Amino acid sequence: MAEQGKQEGELLECYRKALERALEVVPVRNGVVSIRDLWLETALPTDLIEELLRTDGVKLPPHVTRVELKTEPRKERHGRK
Repeated sequence: MAEQGKQEGELLECYRKALERALEVVPVRNGVVSIRDLWLETALPTDLIEELLRTDGVKLPPHVTRVELKTEPRKERHGRK
């Protein structure tokens, strides 16, 4: 059991590092990063990204003030299908 907890902790640490690297390269709009952009960059599930951000383990770079956790609905495209 202790070994499983250790592995889980190591895995979460890898996810945290991946998220911090992604925060350096995703688009920032007025200091805000979209969770959708983080999802696209990392392929991590958005609920995991949100959990990592809420546990205060992720360090935001200086140019990022916050991460927008809500996603806007996608606009429908008109034209050919």
